[in-house]
Amino acid sequence: MGTTDGRTETGGPEEGERPVVAVHECSPDRVVFIEEENPDAWIATDLSVDLPD
Repeated sequence: MGTTDGRTETGGPEEGERPVVAVHECSPDRVVFIEEENPDAWIATDLSVDLPD
């Protein structure tokens, strides 16, 4: 039997699934990434780059 911290995980992504992420450009120099259906999961950045095709 393994150890636990007492929390029960619910509603997390299934193994192999990736969360849907939206990108919002707040201003020409500010981008915010938001995870769909998770308002607490966001990242703001002053620098982002486009990936090559």
